[in-house]
Amino acid sequence: MLKKITRCSLTALLISSLFMLSACSPHPGAGSWQAEGSNSLNVSRINITFEGTADFYTDGIEEAVRRCFWSASAEQAMQLQCVYAEDSDKKVSYQFVITEKDHAQLLQDDKIIGQFLRGTPAPKAEKKK
Repeated sequence: MLKKITRCSLTALLISSLFMLSACSPHPGAGSWQAEGSNSLNVSRINITFEGTADFYTDGIEEAVRRCFWSASAEQAMQLQCVYAEDSDKKVSYQFVITEKDHAQLLQDDKIIGQFLRGTPAPKAEKKK
């Protein structure tokens, strides 16, 4: 009887673990994205993490100019809720849509703001000791 309960428990644990792993697959938008040409926001790079955050960067400024939380709105799209770095009371929403492999669009109110290409992650700054 104990073997039967243990086997059932292990089977249930295995099935639930597989379900949890499949539910946590990364969104295709996660990664570092480089602007393809100029855009109205002057955003040169967007870093989107698997953990649900995103940062917008502008050339010549080391810190992020916008900080965002994202949620998947479709298999190939995400909704970004952002604040300005210099004024966290100023909020704005964007959509980030993967249009094809390694290509994406940043939209606001269904208008394309910019085109982006998947890039290599920016090098991390070394901490001084």
